[in-house]
Amino acid sequence: MLPGKVSRPAKQYVLIAAVAVVILAGAAALLLTRFSEPDLPVYGTLPDLSLVDQDGQNFRLAATRGKVVVLGLIYTHCPDVCPVITGKMKAVQARLKSAGLEDAVVFLTVTFDPERDSPPVLRRYAEAYELDLTNWRLLTGPADAIEGLTDLLGFYTERTYVAERPAAAGSPDVRPDTPYFITHSDRFFIVDRKGQIRASLPGSRTDVDQALRIIRRLAAKTSP
Repeated sequence: MLPGKVSRPAKQYVLIAAVAVVILAGAAALLLTRFSEPDLPVYGTLPDLSLVDQDGQNFRLAATRGKVVVLGLIYTHCPDVCPVITGKMKAVQARLKSAGLEDAVVFLTVTFDPERDSPPVLRRYAEAYELDLTNWRLLTGPADAIEGLTDLLGFYTERTYVAERPAAAGSPDVRPDTPYFITHSDRFFIVDRKGQIRASLPGSRTDVDQALRIIRRLAAKTSP
């Protein structure tokens, strides 16, 4: 054999080795990407509150265990932010349905204005926004229970009465029928299958694709 000339078997071995290197490099890159992705933080656990849905049926939050939860907080008299949050959640729901993932996810909308947002009011709200209630509940309940939920989530609410002159809540100048609006946070939340709060998203400014990535990631985990 001439010097420098490689035999046919040797060429085959070189080719096989090169292919093996490429495959191993690709597998290593995939594993590195997968395991270098930081885990989502845990902000707390969704409490097992007993609430009432838009049809007047009792609903316990613990009933959502085993599914990913998209949780929004709104009040139906809200003129701006809440309708946009509802629209974002509706868009997420539609995308999940198109991907065949609707059975893995539950949507919950909880009002922080239970004095006005009764089940019939929530039902009308759902109809007005043409919500798909297949896997979506709109919930109201005792004011103290809902306040505990907003506190846990760090969700700010402040009621401002619309009166002829300013008056503190609970003062003789504020009658029960005095109109009011509520200043509040602009967030919604994603909860994992174990009931752990894993994401707090910027509500009306949420990137739907980002929300979907988080939901898909949590839905892919085995149920508790």
